[in-house]
Amino acid sequence: MLRRFNRILVAFYVTADALLGLSAFTLAYAIRFQTGLIPITKGVPPFRQYLILLPLIAVLVPLGFHLQSLYRLRRGRSRVDDFFAVFVGSILTVLMGVGATLYVQTYIAPNNRGAYEVSQAVWALFLAINVTLTYALRQLMREGFERRWRSGIGLRRILIAGSGELGRVVADKIIEHRELGYQIAGFVDDRAAGDHLGYRGLPLLGTIDQAADIAVRDAEAFRRFAEAAREASAARA
Repeated sequence: MLRRFNRILVAFYVTADALLGLSAFTLAYAIRFQTGLIPITKGVPPFRQYLILLPLIAVLVPLGFHLQSLYRLRRGRSRVDDFFAVFVGSILTVLMGVGATLYVQTYIAPNNRGAYEVSQAVWALFLAINVTLTYALRQLMREGFERRWRSGIGLRRILIAGSGELGRVVADKIIEHRELGYQIAGFVDDRAAGDHLGYRGLPLLGTIDQAADIAVRDAEAFRRFAEAAREASAARA
C-alpha cells in the first residue's frame, strides 16, 4: 500500500514539475517580450519559435530534478535541502536546454539559424520562475503532509536498534518532531528482550536479530487496528 502511494506521489510530482516548467517557460517569454520591462534590441521572435521547444522543457525539467534525487521520497528532508535541490535541478535544466538548442542549431538545422535560439534573458527568467513555482508546490505539499502526520494520519512506524544513549536521543527527536511522519513501535536491543516498557514508555520488543519478525508482527497488528478503527468510524457514521 505504501509503495503504491509513493509511486502515485512520484508520478504526481513528475507531472506537476513538467507542467510548472512549461508555465515558467511561457511566462518567461511573455515577461521578456510582451511586458516591456526589458528593452528589446534584436526584435521579437514569434512565440511559435518557443512553442516548439515546450516538449523539450517538459522532459528536461523532470530529468534535472531526477538528477538531484527530488523523486527519491525522504521524510525529514529540510526546507533548505528542498530549495537547493530545486535550484540546482533548475540550473541543470537550463544548461541541458542551452546545450540541446545549440546542438540542434549546429548539427541538425544549420541552415535554419535562429529558429531554435532562446534568449539568455528568457533562460534567466525561466530559472527564477521555475524555482519559485516548484519550491512553492513542494512547500504546500509539505504543509499538507505535516498536518496529517501531526494528527496521527499516515505515520510510518519504525523500530529503533539499541536502547542506549544514542537510541534514546533518536527517540526524543522523533517524539518531539511528529511532523517528520514517524511513529516509534519500540526498541530492539541485544542486551535485553521481553515486551516490557522501556525509555519514555516505549516497549523493548526483542533482540536485533528478531527485528525482521517483530516488524512483520507489528505491521500486521497495526493493519488490524487500522481496519477496526475504520469499521468503528463507519458504524458511528
